[in-house]
Amino acid sequence: MKSWMWLLCWEVTCPMLSKLALRNAKRSMRDYSIYLLTVTIAFSLIYAFNMIVFSNDIQSLNRIMGSLPFAIVFISIIVIAVIEWLVHYMNRFMLEKRSKELGTYMLLGISNRKISKMVMVENMIMGAAALIAGLIAGTFLYEILTMVVMNVFDVRYTVKVGFSLPAVLLTVFYAILIYAFSMIRMRKRLKKVKICDLIYAEKQNETAVISNKKDHWTLCVVSTALIVSGCALLYITFHNRDFFSPVFLLVAFVLIIGGLYGVYITLAAFLVKVFLGKNERKYSKDNLFIYRNLSAKLKTMSITIGTLAMLLTLTLTCLQSAMLFNQFFELSALNRTSFDVQISTKDTSLFADAEKYFRDTRGIAESKQLPIYSCGQDTLIHTLGVDTYAETDYAISYSDYSSIRKIMGYDPVNLDETHYILHSYAEYKRVADAKGNMPYTINGVTLTLQNTDDSPLSLSGNIGVGYIIVLPDEIAAGLEVDYTTLVIDTKEETTVEDQKYLDVLYEENPEIDSLTTVEWDTKGSAISDSKASIILLGFCLYYTGLIFICTAATILTVQQLSEASKHRFRYKILSKLGVEDKKISRLVFRQLLLYFGVPLLLPVPLSIFISSCIRNLIMSLITPAVFWSSIAVGLGIFLLIYILYFAATFVGYKRSVL
Repeated sequence: MKSWMWLLCWEVTCPMLSKLALRNAKRSMRDYSIYLLTVTIAFSLIYAFNMIVFSNDIQSLNRIMGSLPFAIVFISIIVIAVIEWLVHYMNRFMLEKRSKELGTYMLLGISNRKISKMVMVENMIMGAAALIAGLIAGTFLYEILTMVVMNVFDVRYTVKVGFSLPAVLLTVFYAILIYAFSMIRMRKRLKKVKICDLIYAEKQNETAVISNKKDHWTLCVVSTALIVSGCALLYITFHNRDFFSPVFLLVAFVLIIGGLYGVYITLAAFLVKVFLGKNERKYSKDNLFIYRNLSAKLKTMSITIGTLAMLLTLTLTCLQSAMLFNQFFELSALNRTSFDVQISTKDTSLFADAEKYFRDTRGIAESKQLPIYSCGQDTLIHTLGVDTYAETDYAISYSDYSSIRKIMGYDPVNLDETHYILHSYAEYKRVADAKGNMPYTINGVTLTLQNTDDSPLSLSGNIGVGYIIVLPDEIAAGLEVDYTTLVIDTKEETTVEDQKYLDVLYEENPEIDSLTTVEWDTKGSAISDSKASIILLGFCLYYTGLIFICTAATILTVQQLSEASKHRFRYKILSKLGVEDKKISRLVFRQLLLYFGVPLLLPVPLSIFISSCIRNLIMSLITPAVFWSSIAVGLGIFLLIYILYFAATFVGYKRSVL
């Protein structure tokens, strides 16, 4: 008796079905090349990042890079879910377009089971083609990513086309998961479908999610309220750290996503009301043709458009956040170590060994010991709203401040006897500038604010915490020294090895009392950590954003190219009525521009709002100029990819209808 495995293989390899499967797969690759290209891009990214997971060269660059594999695996789970949704959506879409063909197969006596297996073989062929192409492209993409990482860390790297068996096996496993879930659901559907349903599928009218006008406006109001509520909760969560909670964040995003779906379900009715409500607007130029086509599509695709809007919102947020965090990590490295070496402690005798080491290894261009004074009050902590562990305001004398400004290469500043200078993070500078004079009384003398500065100055604990007050020398001399900071400007750049030397010197030195607090840092180590953080977070966000935008744009493209062949007769009628090809081309352009533009109506402002909320977490270093430049770059990257898909759609659509 034949085993079921043998029977399955026999049925799949049946000559007629095999030829049909191969022919249909080739035809689908041609007709849905954009979809196949997107899946190939997805597999190439997955494979390239899997190679990074198993790359010892990249992980050894910095201790933070050791977390990169875990982050990539976590992001890959999200990516797999999105790609699986794309594959399932496209399989369902292609089956609907081939309904008459499949119905004909059934009329010829081919069973549902055999048709199901044939379609599965087609998908396996397409998936295998995309996977093989993705593995080849991913190999070169990995080399590009590796060169980027090595260049960021200033490490010499020779390009060599490598092969990672674990990365290949992991990518193949991901691909099997993606296609397995889709084919299981597709097989269940094909086993139950009837001939009449397939034969007459194209003649069935598409139905809207909501047909009652009253229900439309009710849902519109409710959806708008959900989005507003979600945004308000998001704003409160990010702007009040007492309320910051993963639960609140989840609820906020659920409200926003629910609102997005509701708004796009009602958007078609809104477009009809606004653009086609009056006869003079309805019959003006070609408005009736364009907006009727668009509103009909939005009615029947409202759930899909809502999903695409969610993906586009996440895409824009990922890209903008990646730019924000890149800027933050760069600025935080400069603020953490403005000098090549800095060591802070109450016991100044601990500086000697470190000074000798850097004099012998890197050479010392300039060095200075800076007494950091305790003001004995926390006036500015409350006035500026500083979130800090410090219990008092810290100050530095004007003469010492002038000296370190000279070391840093900053312009010299003057200080009047009755004034003080505030050097702080950008966030606190904005507060101080808004408040004005900000009188400050110390040792019976009232001083007024003369100037503020937010240039990098090691304000993360070595020279104040978030800010430092610059006092006239005679006033500073009457204060108690809380600790002293040694700053060194070396002739050669410091490295991570210098940081390791200081770690051993101060952590393992038995002569240092356990109660003695010593803080130390080197610019080389801080910059290395900053670069690793940029790579870690940037890779994950760009990876996710690229997959999301390709998925959303692919569905928009395939839908329109499919409609082009289906509705070619409409444009033939226009041509027979005397409309020139040039005008039809403009008509197609306007129609596609609206179709690609509608899903962006809410995602663009929503993503900017979410990014502004995220910015609040790192506001101490991110100025408005830095924020808006990050938003602009993120939008620019997004629009570049989006426009490429739009251009491909326009060219394909125009070729189909003209």
